[in-house]
Amino acid sequence: MIPWHRLFGLTLTDFFTGSSYSVELEKDLSVKHQFLDVVIIEENKGSPPEELPDGLDNLAVHNLLSYKSHQESLDGWTVEELMGHYVNYRKQVSPSKKLLNPEDFRVYAVSTRYPKKLSEQVNFTEISPGVYEVRWGIRDVRIIVLSRIPETEKNAVWLMFSAVPEKIGFGVGHYE
Repeated sequence: MIPWHRLFGLTLTDFFTGSSYSVELEKDLSVKHQFLDVVIIEENKGSPPEELPDGLDNLAVHNLLSYKSHQESLDGWTVEELMGHYVNYRKQVSPSKKLLNPEDFRVYAVSTRYPKKLSEQVNFTEISPGVYEVRWGIRDVRIIVLSRIPETEKNAVWLMFSAVPEKIGFGVGHYE
């Protein structure tokens, strides 16, 4: 069998020899530890929660969440990083020869504050108050803005992180 990837890399190495560029083959990208904030995985045991908080109504088998607190901005770089985590995670949990179905995965960007700058760069589709979707490449990303989530008992888990004093109080008082 012809090692096409290696041949491709060696050809580019040859092409760029003597130029101001260098070529590295089979670059190990695991040198710097990368952490995904949260993964929610569907298990075959137990029963699902009776009611999910707003924005999680479309859970899949594997759900990857990136979280930005009130001190951080949800921006394009955050979404790019989340998509990179999705690719790496999907490779890790799939059998060696075949990737799991992309429909088994969802990606969520959870932010305390509304990402105004990002909303000016990409089209936000409002799903419900505080819940939006954006198209990122060929995938949809669910954006959940905690400060805009309605005060309901099912949202208590979100509201405790909303950075809005009244909503925090509601969340703490209703979280079980």
